Amino acid sequence: MSKNSLIYIAGGLWGLIGVVLITRGIDMYQLAVNEQNSTQMGIIFSVAIGITVGFFKGLFVLSKSARKNKSRIQGLESPLKIHHIFSKPFYGLIAGMMLLGILLRNFNEYLGGYIVVAGVYCGIGVALMVGSRVYWKPEEEAPLPESTS
Repeated sequence: MSKNSLIYIAGGLWGLIGVVLITRGIDMYQLAVNEQNSTQMGIIFSVAIGITVGFFKGLFVLSKSARKNKSRIQGLESPLKIHHIFSKPFYGLIAGMMLLGILLRNFNEYLGGYIVVAGVYCGIGVALMVGSRVYWKPEEEAPLPESTS
């Protein structure tokens, strides 16, 4: 497996998981309307906040994490395996985030209902999609030194 393959798979996973989280968020908005009588204005506000916070989190936080991971992959020695896609501690973070998602869904009523959890899901989904673009960008080459003639 090549380094570029690992980089593209990592970017693809981030983007795909982002889409899945946004889809789950949309489903939760439907639950918020049907089961918790959420208002249209409340949902619009939740979507706007989720997308805005997610965009900036992706731009400033997750992009930095993606750059670090991309650099880590580029520094790996052969032979490369699929599990090298993320560092060992990152797999623990993934498990923790999955557990947090389960807790958010199960205890949504204590947090403001599905409308809040849906906003969190959509925000994280947008952040992952924005952060994933780092994996798709080619490496920027350092400028050549100017000659002094």
